[in-house]
Amino acid sequence: MAVPSSDRARRPFLLSLSLFLFISAVLVLLFLFLNPSPGSVAFLPSRVSASAPSTPSPQQQNLTPVPTRGSPPHSQPTGPLPTANAEASQPPAAAEARGGSGSPGADDSSGARGVEADGKADTSVAAAGTGGDEEELPVSVRWQTCSRMGRGVSSTDYIPCLDNVQAIKALRSRRHMEHRERHCPVAPRPRCLVPLPSGYRTPVPWPRSRDMIWYNNVPHPKLVEYKKDQNWVTRSGDYLVFPGGGTQFKDGVGKYIQFIEQIMPAIQWGIRTRTVLDVGCGVASFGGYLLDRNVITMSFAPKDEHEAQIQFALERGIPAFLAVIGTQKLLFPDNSFDAVHCARCRVHWYANGGKPLLELNRVLRPGGYFIWSATPVYRQEKREQDDWHAMVTLTKSICWRTVVKSEVVNGIGVVIYQKPTSNSCYAERKANEPPLCSKTDGSRFPWYAPLDSCIFTTALSSSDERNSWPVPWPERLNVRSFQKYISVTSHLIGQVSVT
Repeated sequence: MAVPSSDRARRPFLLSLSLFLFISAVLVLLFLFLNPSPGSVAFLPSRVSASAPSTPSPQQQNLTPVPTRGSPPHSQPTGPLPTANAEASQPPAAAEARGGSGSPGADDSSGARGVEADGKADTSVAAAGTGGDEEELPVSVRWQTCSRMGRGVSSTDYIPCLDNVQAIKALRSRRHMEHRERHCPVAPRPRCLVPLPSGYRTPVPWPRSRDMIWYNNVPHPKLVEYKKDQNWVTRSGDYLVFPGGGTQFKDGVGKYIQFIEQIMPAIQWGIRTRTVLDVGCGVASFGGYLLDRNVITMSFAPKDEHEAQIQFALERGIPAFLAVIGTQKLLFPDNSFDAVHCARCRVHWYANGGKPLLELNRVLRPGGYFIWSATPVYRQEKREQDDWHAMVTLTKSICWRTVVKSEVVNGIGVVIYQKPTSNSCYAERKANEPPLCSKTDGSRFPWYAPLDSCIFTTALSSSDERNSWPVPWPERLNVRSFQKYISVTSHLIGQVSVT
């Protein structure tokens, strides 16, 4: 049968179209075979893209499940878990337990978030994807919360190295505050989570936190009652309020700081005196108010009957730590502070051969000040005067100079001593007591080292630096001796083994 002329005219076009489609299909298949990443096939229909295997990103490759106890060895993780991915993969119930409801202030009203009602914390991460449309199942890691620490120890306040009841009971002596020092558990080491207090809220931001914090974050009312006449801390509704009072701060800590500067103008807060160590700090209001003067204060006190005093300080945003001057050195290098302050800190500086005061001499910079505001300075009772005379004898023996002894103002008095800036005084003493330290008298590394019973001489030799030390801030950053101090400090920090 004859083919119409119109069909004959269309044949070359149809053959060309068929050939083009065939060649295009072959090229696409080759392209997919050689480069199967999702980005390379973005122009294809969704079905083709879905069927193409995907290469996981490095973050997805690290998202391995954390095994629960009893998991086979081959399922153990090989790298760190990304926190953001782990949180995103939690089921709704776990997200609600962590306070992630998304509503304003939801994280302010949670209790011990991340801790389940059965006393266990549940952390979930998604298992590695198996491809296809299969649902990814979470793998749970369950942590026990700390409990049964010993009589009188709250789980929310648990500090392993200070609440080691067994080690404290085994101490042979408590005469020099050994029971307030660190005694870290050896075996078995605690592997539990310290729960948050019930009703914990996001902390009040600085600078408001200096004056008020949430009561539920540090729910300890004893100091409110015990120190109510001294304005350490009061309670107002849901808040603990810090009026800036203290045992020696009759008119408030702000005026007390002004008082020190009035009787000793050379103190020059924030210029000559840039770093301060506050011994027996209470709730650390002294250090908190010195921040306004551009002074960095490290405050410390023991964990004793003044419950939670350091917790109060840290919640307020003031640098502080738990420690005591007992039988071990403070964890600071030599010549660290421009001034040391003690307001009724209840330390017997002359005890144990004067070792506590020798420790202050160690951390105090040459030319630095010791500000002592305590009852032996201004009370006339026999016991107080005995303490005062013992202090006078000891400070003279270590060549400290009495710069100021104030008159009694508002029921308190202050004496300020200055550490020498040269070694000449030590050679002029009638008796070598306490003796000067030699190179064989122990390491200068303070970590878990016993207190010195000798005086280490100052390293200052330049007359210019001797007459002006401490150099005013910030010029001291360029002083050679300060740069050497930074180098030594960095070396000591690098040797610390956390125990």
